[in-house]
Amino acid sequence: MSTRRLTKGCKVQHGTEIFEITRVVNLEYLIAKNIVNNELSKLPIKEVSLLDNKDSIKVDSPDLTEISNENWTLARKRLEIIQPLLELGANRQAKHVSEQAHVTNTSPATLYRWLNKYQQSGKLSSLIRRTREDKNSSRLSDEQEVILISSIEAHFLKQERPKVTIAYQNYKLDCAKANLSPISYRTYLRKVHKITPQLKAEKRHGKAVARQKHEPKVGSFPQGRFPLDVVQIDHTKPNVILVDDDERKPIGRPWVTFAIDIYSRMILGFYLSLEAPSATSVALCMTHAMNRKETWLRSNNIDADWPCWGMIRVLHADNGPDFRCKALDTACYEYQIQINWRPLGRPDFGGHVERLMRTVKVAMNDIKGTTFENPQLRGDYDSEGNAVFSFSEFQKWLVTYITEVYHKRKHSAIHTSPIAKFEEGLFQGTDSPSLGLPEIIENEHRLYLDFLPFHRRTVQSYGVTIDNIYYFHPVISKWVGVPNPNTQDGKFIIKYELHQISHVFFLDPDTGDYIEIPRVQRTAPDMTRFELRKVQSHLKQQGNDKIDEAAIIDGYRKLNEIAEGAAQKTKAQRRMNQRKKQAKQAVVHLNQTPQKQPQKQPQEEGIWEDVKPFDNLDLDV
Repeated sequence: MSTRRLTKGCKVQHGTEIFEITRVVNLEYLIAKNIVNNELSKLPIKEVSLLDNKDSIKVDSPDLTEISNENWTLARKRLEIIQPLLELGANRQAKHVSEQAHVTNTSPATLYRWLNKYQQSGKLSSLIRRTREDKNSSRLSDEQEVILISSIEAHFLKQERPKVTIAYQNYKLDCAKANLSPISYRTYLRKVHKITPQLKAEKRHGKAVARQKHEPKVGSFPQGRFPLDVVQIDHTKPNVILVDDDERKPIGRPWVTFAIDIYSRMILGFYLSLEAPSATSVALCMTHAMNRKETWLRSNNIDADWPCWGMIRVLHADNGPDFRCKALDTACYEYQIQINWRPLGRPDFGGHVERLMRTVKVAMNDIKGTTFENPQLRGDYDSEGNAVFSFSEFQKWLVTYITEVYHKRKHSAIHTSPIAKFEEGLFQGTDSPSLGLPEIIENEHRLYLDFLPFHRRTVQSYGVTIDNIYYFHPVISKWVGVPNPNTQDGKFIIKYELHQISHVFFLDPDTGDYIEIPRVQRTAPDMTRFELRKVQSHLKQQGNDKIDEAAIIDGYRKLNEIAEGAAQKTKAQRRMNQRKKQAKQAVVHLNQTPQKQPQKQPQEEGIWEDVKPFDNLDLDV
């Protein structure tokens, strides 16, 4: 993924014409010169698009899960060195590079190389050290490697905290018993130094000491110094009953994930769903928060202005499993988004987003079908009987409230409106230099995929399997029986979504790009992974120990036959049908997202009443 700013001199397209930006006025407009007739025009920012940068440099996209802590540390140090030059932006001159090279004892050529790589990709991983393919290959035999690892664990990583010299002597004894040649003390020492400080502290001093020494010390919640500096994210259930599209009957309350900018109190993005919170919910909320909103608004037929986008610096979240997942951790690491976890037992550290959710819920007390923010206030009010909002209608109401009311109303904590504070921080910063417009993310779909949960798999002759479903495309044939050269275990990264099972995304080691791999059984009924787990559970209850794809398809059809015999739809089934409909629209707004025609499915009836939400996170299985 790469990001670019709308700055003076940048070329943009408006309609069929090409312009060069001469000045950015505010969040809504910019002044640009037509490159054909040199006429100046005032252009709405939401209507312009960046032109492709033909001079861009291709930057490798390594597997984020396999980058060592040592390489991440090196990349951060390199970023610290070039950060002053990045902040100069268009004002950077050769003398500035020379001065920084002298101060940091780095050659100007190296600084230029780092600058080019980072500016073209926007990724921290672009600054890691690239190694030869054979450099990290171990010269030890498998037996020597096993002895070395087990010896370090047994003789060094223990609470008695022995010295490295003593651990090395015990290692040599282990080698002698196994009739193997030991490595030198210097090599052994290098191996020990590669152990992460957190793991070393935990094994030698205990978990309490490791937390005290290596986890962030937070005395009070960090306040944002400028827009996108600190963002809080959390989930809640809006206090309103929705109805389905077809029969307009109640289907229960939805879930919503909010992301709020602490500096301005702007709602940067949200994700509304009928599914319980999951890693996919987080991915879609993060994507929505950092991307421009024009395409999303159009795809949902909503007429509103939501002028906020850009990369987040610090993300603050609670300790739920939907946030404590490897996909979020590695993606934030890649895009330099620091994660601050809410301290256990300190709900006040999520106060901003909690306050936002209470504010939104209070606003819902006046709409049809409200359940009120406090059940005691409901009294005899029939929430289900008065429900009128479908999913899309409520989403439109929520966006209108956010953009037309909440963003424009004076906020008591900042003494101005969130939209005014956001714009002030970008163009009239007092605590920091004027930032200008945030960077625009050019490949929205890649950003979304990087935040999705994943599995590790080898490629077999039949392709790959996820949840007993087979996926294959000829493009991955070359990897059949071949280990991934970029990972230690030789497995490949497969990204998946919870709202569909029709395809997965294969991270190609050669190109660093994700490839959409379709399901082998193209004519099989489509379903969400939520439904898939229900079918698998049903098959297990029936005593079917071998759950292959054929059994899943057959089980799904049997459940549908049961459903068709029901006298009328239940509330749970109406909700399930609406979930399937909404799931297909979850990511259609993202650029570079393949557009697929939904398959017609048999009508399912009330068979899902005992279904519980699940959250299939990054399980390496």
